[in-house]
Amino acid sequence: MICVPITGLSMEQALADLESALPLADLFELRMDLIEGADLAKLLASADAPCIVTNRTKLEGGQFSGDEASRVAVLHQAIAAGADYVDIEVSTPREFLQPILEGDRGKSKLILSYHDFSKTPDRVEAFYEIMCELPGDNIIKIVTYAQDINDNLQIFKLLRRAKKEGRKMIGLCMGEKGEISRILSPLLGGYLTFGSLERGKESAPGQITARRLQEVYRLDRHSSETKWYGVLGNPVSKSMGPWIHNRAFAEMDWPGIYLPFYADNAEKFFKAFESEIEGLSITMPFKEDMARLAGTVEDAAKKIGAVNTMAKAKDGWFGANTDGIGAVKALAEKTSLPGKKILIIGAGGTAKAIGHEVVALGAQVTVSYNTNRERADLLAKELGGRSIPVSKAVKESCDILINCSPVGMNPNVDATPIPQSFLKAGMVVFDSVYNPLETRLLKEAREAGCTVIPGIELFLNQAGAQFELWTGLSAPLFAMREALLEQLGK
Repeated sequence: MICVPITGLSMEQALADLESALPLADLFELRMDLIEGADLAKLLASADAPCIVTNRTKLEGGQFSGDEASRVAVLHQAIAAGADYVDIEVSTPREFLQPILEGDRGKSKLILSYHDFSKTPDRVEAFYEIMCELPGDNIIKIVTYAQDINDNLQIFKLLRRAKKEGRKMIGLCMGEKGEISRILSPLLGGYLTFGSLERGKESAPGQITARRLQEVYRLDRHSSETKWYGVLGNPVSKSMGPWIHNRAFAEMDWPGIYLPFYADNAEKFFKAFESEIEGLSITMPFKEDMARLAGTVEDAAKKIGAVNTMAKAKDGWFGANTDGIGAVKALAEKTSLPGKKILIIGAGGTAKAIGHEVVALGAQVTVSYNTNRERADLLAKELGGRSIPVSKAVKESCDILINCSPVGMNPNVDATPIPQSFLKAGMVVFDSVYNPLETRLLKEAREAGCTVIPGIELFLNQAGAQFELWTGLSAPLFAMREALLEQLGK
C-alpha cells in the first residue's frame, strides 16, 4: 500500500491535497503537527480513503511544540472520531503511552513507531523485540536513517522476520541512500510505504513521490519473487535507468524491478547485496572496481578494464561493457567504419569503450583532450593512435567526430566541445551527451550539413544490450525510447 502524507500548511491546502492525492493513495497520513489550524473532524470527513492520524514532536521529526498531554490528546480525539489508524511513538512518556496501548481504541488500529534520524543502529532488531513485547496487536513501525546503502539490509532482515512471525510491520530507511527501502519494503512484507504527493511535500528525508512509486516502480505488480536489478553509482539520482528499464520489464512482462543503488564503496555493496540482486548497470565511479569483482569478463571489457553491466549466471557473475556495442550500432546505421578517421574528444570510460570497438572494426582513432593529456596519451597508445589537444585538433580533419566528454550536458547547454568552424558537410558527428536531446554541438553540426547522431541512440542501445544480457529477451527499444523521451521532456 502507498500512504500519502498530507502536509499542507493550512486547512485549505490540506483539503486540496486530499483531493489531489486520491488517485495515488491507498491511504492518507494526516500530519496534524504540520497543518496549521488543523480541523481533525473535517479532515477525516473529507478523506475518501483510510487515514493515519499522526502528531509528531520536533524530536521525532515533526513540528508539534506543545506539551505531551496536549499532543497525545489529539490521538485520543482521533480514536473517538473513528480514525482508521493512530500513530504514537514508542518514546512517548509511559503515563501517556500506556492508556493508548491498553485502552479501548474502537476501530482504530495502532501504529507504534520508532525513529532514528541520524543513523541505523547496529542492533535495530532489539527495538523490534522490545516493541513486540508491548501489549496489543500493534503495527510496528521502525524508520532509521541510512548513512550507507547497506543499512537497508538491516531493515529488510527485520521485515522478513516480521512476516515470518506474523507481525504487521512498516520498515523504512530515510535519506537518499535509503530510497530503495521505500520501493522494496512492500515486496518484503512491509505493511505500507510512504510516497509524497509531489516534490517539496515530503514528510521525511528521502521520500519519493507516490506517482513515481506507482508509475515507474509499479508496486502493485511485484511480489517477494520479483528479481532485483539496478544502477550502481555515486551519485545515481539523475540516472534514467529506472525509467527505461522498469518500462522494459513491464513491456515484456519480466518479473523484475530496477532500482537506484547509491553506494560509497562498490566492493562493500556488492558483497552485501550480491545474493539479493540479479543484474546491475554500473556507472561512475565504479566501472573499474566492478570489473575486478566479476567472475568472468567479456573480452571487450577486459581490454578496457571496465564494465558497465553485471549479470548473474549459473557459474557466477559475468561482466560486460555495452557502451562500445551501443555506439557501433548507432554509427552503423549512418556510416561504415573500416578505414575511417575518427576524432574522439575525451578519454574517460565511454571514450575507451567506443575507441576499442571502432578500432576493432578498422577505424583509425585520434584522441583529443582539453586538460588531461596523460589520460589521453594512455588511451591513444591502447588504440594504436595518437593524442592531441583540442586546440590542435581543430586544424585537422576527420570523417567521424565523437564527443565522449560531458561538455554541453544539462545545465551547461551553451557549451560545445569544439568550434563550429571545425564541422564540415559530410562529416558524421556523434555526441554521447543525451540531455539535452539536441546539444549545441549537434545543432551546429546539423547547420553545417553533417550527419548527426544524438546521445540518446548510444544510451538506448547500451541499455537494450544490458536488458538482453539479464533476461535473454530482445529489448523493447521502442518502449524504452518512449520512457526516456517522456522523462527528458519534463
